[in-house]
Amino acid sequence: MTLPTSAWLLLPLLSGLIALGVLWILGLTGATRPRPPKTQDMTATGSGFAHFLLRDGQLLDHDQAADLLPPDLSDWAGLHDWLAFRFPGLPRTVDGVAEAAQVRLAAAPADDPATLTLHRQGATCRVVLEDPAAPAAGERHDRLRRAAQMRNLNTALRHAPFGLCLSKADGTIVWENKVFGDLPAAARARLLPDPAPLAPGQAPVTDRVSLPGRDGTQDQWYDISTMRLGGDLLHYANDVSKVIRAETVRREFVQTLTKTFANLTTGLAVFDCEKRLALFNPALMDLTGLRAEFLSARPTLVDVFDTLRDRRVMPEPKDYAIWRKQLGDMVASASDGHFEDTWALPSGLTYRVTGRPHPDGAIAFLFEDISDEISLTRRFRAQLDLRQSVLDHLSEGVAVLAPNNMLLTRNARFAQLFDLAPDTSPVEVPAADLLDTCEARLPDGKFWSEARKRIGCHDLRTPLEAVIDRPEGGALRCRVVPLPGGATMLTLATLQPAQAAPPQIRKAAV
Repeated sequence: MTLPTSAWLLLPLLSGLIALGVLWILGLTGATRPRPPKTQDMTATGSGFAHFLLRDGQLLDHDQAADLLPPDLSDWAGLHDWLAFRFPGLPRTVDGVAEAAQVRLAAAPADDPATLTLHRQGATCRVVLEDPAAPAAGERHDRLRRAAQMRNLNTALRHAPFGLCLSKADGTIVWENKVFGDLPAAARARLLPDPAPLAPGQAPVTDRVSLPGRDGTQDQWYDISTMRLGGDLLHYANDVSKVIRAETVRREFVQTLTKTFANLTTGLAVFDCEKRLALFNPALMDLTGLRAEFLSARPTLVDVFDTLRDRRVMPEPKDYAIWRKQLGDMVASASDGHFEDTWALPSGLTYRVTGRPHPDGAIAFLFEDISDEISLTRRFRAQLDLRQSVLDHLSEGVAVLAPNNMLLTRNARFAQLFDLAPDTSPVEVPAADLLDTCEARLPDGKFWSEARKRIGCHDLRTPLEAVIDRPEGGALRCRVVPLPGGATMLTLATLQPAQAAPPQIRKAAV
């Protein structure tokens, strides 16, 4: 059968319509496989529109030129970043778009006539940007986006917390931000470096400039960094006045500490976190005999103590291996702040060595010469032993009460009279308990009551004295005598029969 000529002409048109219908149905049912974004324009698009097709959050197709879209625009996140500055209501994820509904978003600000239409059905989402103000919606949108970025960058640079200036090669200022512009004209001129142009590709030039303070205040310091930007020069002015002042204070503080350490009689050795000598003072050399050359070479902690051992400045260990282990334990103890030891040296000197932890794992060792202190302690202890020996050889019983009315010491005769343990360092006993013991062995209520009253009230101005008969026979002369500083002495002397007298309380002659 032969078809008419008009029928042959309609066949291509009908075939095209059928193909478009099939593609549309496949797009709705999700049968089309994902394809990379096209760079050529989609057909059948009107003026002022931009179309985007996404499936499962990935961009399948669009009708915009490739140079209009950012390189990372391949999914919903990239599309959101590209559109959100103009349409703040755009959901951050495709799941935020209502299912099987057409969402229309207006642009901001209100005088922008553009709209954004979202139509999601299943895994497919169509996005249509409509802009009646321009025949090419995507091109105008990208132009507005770039303009917004430039405004944001300009605002950020203008309000940056450091000075920023763009000048010509001859020093003429082309542009400056707020911080740089607020400086006096003379200060701005001094901050700009020599206008000699930098060579192309030359690294930025950095300089530090001091400006006189306003109204007699402290000088202001700036770090100036200059780099070439085309035919112009870009200058960064960073105010480092606080840093300079902090460095000055720190330097002065270190100098003060150094002078203080230099005048100390205690040897100081500070080891850093790597256990190397970081700081020492002259007293360390005087006490240990270590040379300045050795200490200045920053020896390790083990080297320092090995040298001290070789120079016999520390006790000689019986077993070197055990000593090295003890040295490790000593370092660990010093790191925890619990190391202290006394070194009795063959030379007769005595050192107290103390380890203290410092921040960041550092350790400080203090070497103190306590030879005089040890000698004084020994002499004092010898004097005490001598005085106690003298008291123990007296025929009288003697007890001394401290100003706080506690038993300070007693002699052997006093302990014998009251069957007390002969202890040269008795446990402190209250005066009331001691007087009760005396009264129980030597009954005389009137004398002991008066002594208890006077001692308890610190009102013993003159000695109290009485002769008291012992139940087992014999008599004792009892005396309570005030001593300097508020102390009190109690003496008990045995009387011969001819010296005995009736018990009574009487004051001794002054």
